[in-house]
Amino acid sequence: MRRKRLNLKVKLNVYILSAATVIYCLAIGYISYRLNSIAYSNSIEIVKGSTREYRNKISDELNVMMESARTLRNVFSTHKKYQPAQRDAFFETILYSNLEKNPDFLSVGLYWELNALDENYNKKNGRIRNIWYRAGNQIKMQKAIVDTTNSEIKGIYYTARDLNKEMIWDPYYDVVTKELEGMLMTALFVPIQNPAGKFEGLVGIDISLTQMNKLIAGIKPFEEAISYIVGGNQMIVAHTDQTLTGENFFETMGTDSTVFRTSYNQVKNNSSSSFTYNNFSNGEEYFVSFEPITIDNQPTNWIIGVEVPTRVILKDARKVLIQAILTGVLGLILLYIIIYFIAVKISDPIVKGVDFAKSISAGNLSTKLSVRQNDEIGDLAESLSLMANKLTTIMREIIHSSEAIANSSLNLLESSGRLSEGANNQAASSEEISTSMELMLSRIQLNTLNAQETEKIAIKAALGIQAGNEVTKAMILSMNNIAEKVTVVGEIARQTNLLAINAAIEASRYGIQGKGFTVVAAEIKKLAEKSQSAAKEINQLSSQGLHQAQETAQKLLDIFPDIEHTAKLVQQIAASSLEQKISSEEINQGIQQLNLVTQQNAESSFELSINSKDISEQAENLKNLVAYFHVEE
Repeated sequence: MRRKRLNLKVKLNVYILSAATVIYCLAIGYISYRLNSIAYSNSIEIVKGSTREYRNKISDELNVMMESARTLRNVFSTHKKYQPAQRDAFFETILYSNLEKNPDFLSVGLYWELNALDENYNKKNGRIRNIWYRAGNQIKMQKAIVDTTNSEIKGIYYTARDLNKEMIWDPYYDVVTKELEGMLMTALFVPIQNPAGKFEGLVGIDISLTQMNKLIAGIKPFEEAISYIVGGNQMIVAHTDQTLTGENFFETMGTDSTVFRTSYNQVKNNSSSSFTYNNFSNGEEYFVSFEPITIDNQPTNWIIGVEVPTRVILKDARKVLIQAILTGVLGLILLYIIIYFIAVKISDPIVKGVDFAKSISAGNLSTKLSVRQNDEIGDLAESLSLMANKLTTIMREIIHSSEAIANSSLNLLESSGRLSEGANNQAASSEEISTSMELMLSRIQLNTLNAQETEKIAIKAALGIQAGNEVTKAMILSMNNIAEKVTVVGEIARQTNLLAINAAIEASRYGIQGKGFTVVAAEIKKLAEKSQSAAKEINQLSSQGLHQAQETAQKLLDIFPDIEHTAKLVQQIAASSLEQKISSEEINQGIQQLNLVTQQNAESSFELSINSKDISEQAENLKNLVAYFHVEE
């Protein structure tokens, strides 16, 4: 099935627009992602900044209150300058004035160690408590001497005495003043010390946590943000939801408390912390920022926290993302329009060039191309026009040349026919001579081989006779040696016989004792006689063999000169045959070469005849093909 064909304009639009769309979408996607990330990061920084800002506000508020307590401490540290009655009246006035000028204070207290005011007092505990407090719209005073005992006593005051340093107390409920009973508050403590640093008393300021809730209520970096202050005892000092004030922070978190503990402990070490978590109750993700609260850069174990739903943080980021996408879509539409007109501008002259090329391919060389552009497409159009003009000129020349080729090919066809006939006759004669020469050469080769084989046999026979003569000589020497050895054996047998006779004589002299030895001597004598008899027979046979070997050697010596002469004659015949064979091969090779050339000439003349015919036919075809083109004369 033929695929659907797309024209150049459609392809340009499809390809360029597709590539541009992909690149543009990637760019817009990356930019949108970056904008979203930046907006999210900026929103997080806003949350962190708000947390730090209100941490600083709370620290400043506490610093102001602490500075008020320090001022009182500095005044009360001069208590030894005054008489007791004068001192008490003066200090009470100062406490009253301080509470009156600070409406955010619930009470202002002055606590003295009895042993600091009376050198003769020697009990472990005992203190004077002077407190000015608010009871509705009035300021009242409470004064008492308490805890005059040596027993161990625990409480806020004694903890502050043991620590002997400035501090902010965790939220608690007052149990001393009835008017303040049941009110959740915190306290700032500043110790009064003698020049040696020994604890003498304490200045305390009670603050209602309502004031803290007012500060927390102002923390709104985003809608739905939750803010709170948590004391060192994990009690909520202030919360956006005021009903949670005074509750244990981690108990209010429920199952979400685990993720908070690590950051809480980190912030208690006076370092910032932030994290995200999924709220178990509503399943929504929150971003949390924790900051430590300090007084004069000293840690208090209090922290301030701000929680914002991630959905709210991303709200502005999503607006930016939507705006970026809308801007990208509008830009993409504009890009489509621009690319479309560019594609039209590029494709129109190319289409004209294609039509011009089609007209040329149809044989109409007189067609014209009208494209006037000062660019590569204009250069292409000009080149196509030049090509058409050049092709017209060439086709004119081809037409004239094809007619001349057709006439010449007819003459060539006649000449090649005559040449082919003569070459065929010459090839037949050469073939007959070559056959006769090959037959003669084969016979000469056979004679040469026979002579060479006869030469080998003669040489082999001569060598065999020579070797036989040498063997016969060696055999004669061996027989002479055998005869000598047999003589020695005969002599040994004779002497053995004599020894046996002597042994028998000696054995007879010993009677019965020598009888056994006589038997042995008799046997040895028999063996000696047999050995002597055998030696004589061997000596006779050796003499006969020696005589026959000498005769054989003489006959071989007589035959050897004749065989040697025969071998030399055969060698001469073989050499002559070999020279005749070499000469015949050279003659045959020349005839074969002549025959090959003759055959090639015959084939070439035949091919020339065929090619001449083909050239004639091709010339006619060329004329027919050239007629396809319409060329103006």
